[in-house]
Amino acid sequence: MKGSIAFACALLTLAIAMPSAAQQVRLEGYFIALSNCEATQKKDGGNPGNIRLEVRHAYDMIGRNSTPGSHYQIKIPDAPITQARWVPMGCGTYAPKDSLVISQDQGQAPGAQPPGTGASSLAPDSIEYVLAASWQPTFCATAKGRDKKECRSQTPDRFDATHFALHGLWPDDLDDTAIFPCYCGRGGPVSCTGSQDRDTQIRLSPEVMNELKVAMPGVQSGLHLHEWPKHGACYESDKSGPDAGTDPDEYFTEAMAALKALNASGVRQLFAEHLGQTLTREQIQSAFDNAFGTGAGERVLIRCSKVGGDNLIAELWINLKGDIAVPADLGKLIQAAPPTSRSTDQTSCAKGRVQAVR
Repeated sequence: MKGSIAFACALLTLAIAMPSAAQQVRLEGYFIALSNCEATQKKDGGNPGNIRLEVRHAYDMIGRNSTPGSHYQIKIPDAPITQARWVPMGCGTYAPKDSLVISQDQGQAPGAQPPGTGASSLAPDSIEYVLAASWQPTFCATAKGRDKKECRSQTPDRFDATHFALHGLWPDDLDDTAIFPCYCGRGGPVSCTGSQDRDTQIRLSPEVMNELKVAMPGVQSGLHLHEWPKHGACYESDKSGPDAGTDPDEYFTEAMAALKALNASGVRQLFAEHLGQTLTREQIQSAFDNAFGTGAGERVLIRCSKVGGDNLIAELWINLKGDIAVPADLGKLIQAAPPTSRSTDQTSCAKGRVQAVR
């Protein structure tokens, strides 16, 4: 009897001491170090061997502690006691395995150049897009937006009071739920979980800039200076030959072409006719199906924001796949893309109010 009790106590002690595996998320790919952080035995400390990350070195990824998580667990060869070490997520970026092309001479040797440190490391034709279309009156009702220049100057008769505005066009591998790639022009591609400093200026033709000021009111606060280095620099970087890469004029022109097609559709009409009223997820999905073909609504993520207790529709994230022409065939691009059930862990809000300009 005493032996049974002792054995049970030992099992209980072991269970308490072990970290919860239920919360840890397994990841396949690489952790690319961007800072010389400590790599600790536990998340809260303990660093046998005084191990620190080597900047721009790629380490095998094990997983993260939870969702969305605060730490990655990576493998550090030759680290004493345990090669499995924890690092804060802000110390680097996660590059999913399926998003990388690794040449035979890169190998896995310590000190090798990180896979995914250039646009050429993207698998050919592996990237789709997310068109992030904002309902600007909602953004301007939030604490984050209300004091921005574009919100202080918003009027009921301005374009973005009754039309979708451009947040961005985001290259993304929609075959998994991680957002990737970003910052291809800064030694990337890297994961999109973090943000780097925006550019101080970008070269846009006067014609494109004038059009962008209407389609993207956030230009007044420098949104384009953030979107270009983070997302635009990765646009068409999975292409080869003369189609490879882009410049700010092409990127924003084709992003606006997709937005124009959305604003010319029954989806925009639905929102304009329901200012101050509530729309359900089913109504919005049905409008997409009617405008862009059956199943189009399954390729849209509806995002809402809580403002003063109200649920307001904030953005539509629309999955696209294919080359964006001018004008854009938005229905074809949507139909070619995978549904959001496959591309994201997020779910659309069930309903929200269409905010009107106050």
